[in-house]
Amino acid sequence: MRKIIFQFLILAFTCKFGFAQQPTTDSSYSVQEKKAEITLSDGNILRGTIIKINERIVVFKSDMTGEITIDRNKIVNIKYYDNKNKGSQQTYINLASRYFFGPSAINMKKGDGYYQNTYLFLHTFNYAFTDNFTLGGGTEIISLLFGKPIIMITPKISMPIKDDLHIGGGYLFLWNSSMGETLNLAYGNITFGSNDLNASLNIGTNVAYPGNPLIVFSGFARLGTKFGIMTENWMIPTNNTEYYNIYSFGGRIIGRKNFFDFALITNADIMKEILGIPFLTYTLRF
Repeated sequence: MRKIIFQFLILAFTCKFGFAQQPTTDSSYSVQEKKAEITLSDGNILRGTIIKINERIVVFKSDMTGEITIDRNKIVNIKYYDNKNKGSQQTYINLASRYFFGPSAINMKKGDGYYQNTYLFLHTFNYAFTDNFTLGGGTEIISLLFGKPIIMITPKISMPIKDDLHIGGGYLFLWNSSMGETLNLAYGNITFGSNDLNASLNIGTNVAYPGNPLIVFSGFARLGTKFGIMTENWMIPTNNTEYYNIYSFGGRIIGRKNFFDFALITNADIMKEILGIPFLTYTLRF
């Protein structure tokens, strides 16, 4: 079974590491009323007055809608208008549900989803059926073209305990049709912080062959409207007492719907030859 675990990790680290969402404003309310135009993710445009705003919601008022509360996950752009400045503020929402590969405990909102392409070969997707449940899956294109696909399915549940604390869990099913083997990995996770500054711990185990857990530490810090730094670090059990460690350091370019993750994957063995293995993935939110 160790063989398929390492094959999966090789596939993950050389083909996938890509990932999940939110705005960049202060967590406290700004209560200054401002005239604004809000573009929603479904394409609708609202014009009126922002009553107050924070990183989670916008309280908005217009003659057509009255006073309403809008989840900031559903906002693509905010454009402000006033007598002094007729500029705009772009709202770029981070993919907070995932790091390079492993998930956070922050879930997407119902109806949100994304497609990912890593190194052109690995194609994956995730879709939120509710605010607390997402389902993902994917395949590696070369094995698919040869009629012996590697298939993965990744359901996940998560929920907020409070604004800066989320818990969750999920399952990874991986089927290697060419070898006739499967990997069944169950995991639990916890995330501390906001969508734009957070740290997560994932602990998983092979359901068929339980033993020492797989442990993953991850973190993300947003440094600006369109950029954040990210790390993900794996402790992979190799036997009853030892772990094999793999580290990754990089960043995320954040667009309205397009995202690019890049990193170097490294450890002591890799650094004997090179500094690290480059990683790049593209994500399209839909």
